[in-house]
Amino acid sequence: MINANQNPVQWTLLVDELNEARQHLETLVSEMMTDTDFGESRFAVDMGHVMAHLNRAWARRNHTRELTDAEWETFREYPQDLRPIA
Repeated sequence: MINANQNPVQWTLLVDELNEARQHLETLVSEMMTDTDFGESRFAVDMGHVMAHLNRAWARRNHTRELTDAEWETFREYPQDLRPIA
């Protein structure tokens, strides 16, 4: 896995994906708690956004270069090498 010492730029991008996911998830929870019209279609869009950030973070963990446009799109999808736990 990359680290901040050897790959500071890529490390920052990986951490940024996690921060984006966290921020969007916090917003999602807040809006669900306050918006009485919050529905499944909006939930699906917001969860898809959060998941895209998490998926890219996982995919970036070993990349020491910038992602190509094709990788950016591919890495949005749920990874096949990560098994959900709990």
